[in-house]
Amino acid sequence: MRTWIEIQLDVLFARDADGRLVATRDPAPRPAPRLFLSRSPERTIWAVRADVDAPTRRALDAVCAAEPPPGTLHADGSPLCREAVLALLAPVASEWRGPAYVLPDELPHDPRARVVTGRDAHLWREAFPWLGDCFDAVAPVAIAFADGRAASVCHSPRGRTSAAAEAGVETLAAFRDRGLATAAVACWARAVQRSGRAALYSTSWQNAASQRVAQRLGARLHGENWHLH
Repeated sequence: MRTWIEIQLDVLFARDADGRLVATRDPAPRPAPRLFLSRSPERTIWAVRADVDAPTRRALDAVCAAEPPPGTLHADGSPLCREAVLALLAPVASEWRGPAYVLPDELPHDPRARVVTGRDAHLWREAFPWLGDCFDAVAPVAIAFADGRAASVCHSPRGRTSAAAEAGVETLAAFRDRGLATAAVACWARAVQRSGRAALYSTSWQNAASQRVAQRLGARLHGENWHLH
């Protein structure tokens, strides 16, 4: 049976026939990280970008293969191979690490949020104009409204595989700290689950507000993602 970290890897990135990273799966694909490593309490998986040279790729494979499962996932628990990986990829332009969750089947209902369609553009175009260029690719889309205005959106920025979709959330600054992101994510997740897919959610260890959304929804921490560009 495939693990959640394997399922999320497929949602996040396009890969070539050898399993190497090619690009993100956004509607407008972006470069994949040079290394993506994901850890669960049971195992570690990784993928290297296709343009990394063969000697570096072999060295990365060796140090990542030796990385033990973390047992416990937490912000201070950097991979043991971190220093070796940073040396192999130097200079590293950016590094990102954070928790990954799967959302439960039982989710709260908040009347402020609902699934919208492209035909509802008059409701969301002013608040989230970028949706107009990619709506079908990132559906389902759920929006939470406040004071009659679209305030928080949750969508599927990497699209969908047959198994899962990953949440992307944006809340306008004027409407933060009202529980609207939680409402939008729950509404989005129910729509994803109705399609027979799992609803995934990930963030960074530094984003406390995003982690609180996961906690409020009873999300299960299944792994940790580490990206290096």
